[in-house]
Amino acid sequence: MPLNYRMHKYNKLFFSVLIFLAACSGNKAPRGIIAQDAMINVLTDIHIVDGSMYNVMQAPDSLYKYGTDKYQMVFRKYHTDSAQFRKSFQYYAANPEKLEAIYEQITLNIKQKSDSVNKVNLDKINKDNKRRSDSLNKLPKRAQPKPVTAQPVQPVIKRNFNPNIKPRKRTHADSLP
Repeated sequence: MPLNYRMHKYNKLFFSVLIFLAACSGNKAPRGIIAQDAMINVLTDIHIVDGSMYNVMQAPDSLYKYGTDKYQMVFRKYHTDSAQFRKSFQYYAANPEKLEAIYEQITLNIKQKSDSVNKVNLDKINKDNKRRSDSLNKLPKRAQPKPVTAQPVQPVIKRNFNPNIKPRKRTHADSLP
């Protein structure tokens, strides 16, 4: 019986060391994983595509129709596919420190892009306002109207200028005298 106990003890020790060594395999990324810098760019574009999908009608067919093409375009841009992206994302999700660093950079990238878009829009608004004000300045200036002075109003009186014409007499009974 003591031999069985010892063998059991060695088996536990062996598997414990094996699990420990497997867990400490190092920080090497497995094959087929997208590099961290490329993953930042891919995820930045993926999140921009996600944001653009809010403008599409939320029917399942339209999301599939418009969304699939946009995601495929991002994957083609970075020479990858959805399977490699999914595998890479799972790898980075298993390493929270790396994923946090990636998302900090993604946040900076998206903020920078939105700031540049806002600046372009602000420049367009300023140019449009300047164009409008310039066009208003090109209009001929109107002469200032003269102030209206109050003049006495003459009453209008109808007069019979021909003294030979006499007013007619009313012959009806219901007429006024």
